[in-house]
Amino acid sequence: MSEPEIIASIIPKSLGEIDATLRKKILRQELLSRWENIFGAVATELEFVKLDGGVLVIASQNSAVRDFVKYGAQKFVQKINEQMNQGADFVTRIEFGRSLNPPPVVIEKAPAPAKNPPVEVELTAEEIAACKKKAAVISDEEQRQIVLKTLLSYAKAEKSRLARGWHKCKFCELLCPPSETVCDICKVKERAKLRKRIRRIFYDAPWMPFHEVQEKISAEFPHLQAECTLDAIESARMDLIAQSAARVSYGDTTSDAAKFLVMLIRQLPREKLTPQIINRTLKEFHFNLADRPPFDEYEFKKMPHRSSRKIKKSAAQ
Repeated sequence: MSEPEIIASIIPKSLGEIDATLRKKILRQELLSRWENIFGAVATELEFVKLDGGVLVIASQNSAVRDFVKYGAQKFVQKINEQMNQGADFVTRIEFGRSLNPPPVVIEKAPAPAKNPPVEVELTAEEIAACKKKAAVISDEEQRQIVLKTLLSYAKAEKSRLARGWHKCKFCELLCPPSETVCDICKVKERAKLRKRIRRIFYDAPWMPFHEVQEKISAEFPHLQAECTLDAIESARMDLIAQSAARVSYGDTTSDAAKFLVMLIRQLPREKLTPQIINRTLKEFHFNLADRPPFDEYEFKKMPHRSSRKIKKSAAQ
């Protein structure tokens, strides 16, 4: 074959490879530009890894986000294909893989010195008299002096905190640092209310998206913004799933309890439930239901008897 013929046979192949590579890059950029429209509130928690043979591989460091995407995988696949307009086979499924950009190693630093040191204060005559009045109810002189000393010390510490900008808790009389609105005791109580409220939201609307739940609880608990996370929502939802599963018997696919459990797991409204979705979901979830499958429904691989294995081995020899 002459040199021009060799070159003529190579050029079309090279151009084809360049075109395929370029097309792949263009489609990837277009997918990334639509990333937020496709995945919504959790888009920033997801990282594109690769798109290969219709399989979109993504990564996330947030376990709640991973579970959220897995439960709604089919919905996201459909949104991707609709927005990309490349056919129903452009993306066929979503899988999670290893991140291309793992989080950096965090080196713990020594705690910074306190920016707001204690302020030296002195109690007024009225404040001392108030402490003595409280201690006067104790008849024993020695015990009364011990209580008085404690009351004076507490009053002095409280006055010092007020001088540094501390204020009363939103729900009680205890003092809080300037950066907090609720004391630690009330914060524990409010966390329990927050968790109960999330379960109530999912109980009323088991199909509600996570970002809408987050908006609701953030508005109702503005003093617990740091607690209104996707992890907290997923944890409360999983608690409700476990409680609901305990009320559904194995084989039950028609009761309201069974349908509610499927709506909660798949995050689908009642009108989108089909017998196939209900059966498949409950089958995948059957080990968590109130009653497990009967023993005779399990399939076991029958292993050959030891003597028969010896006979086969001797025959082979």
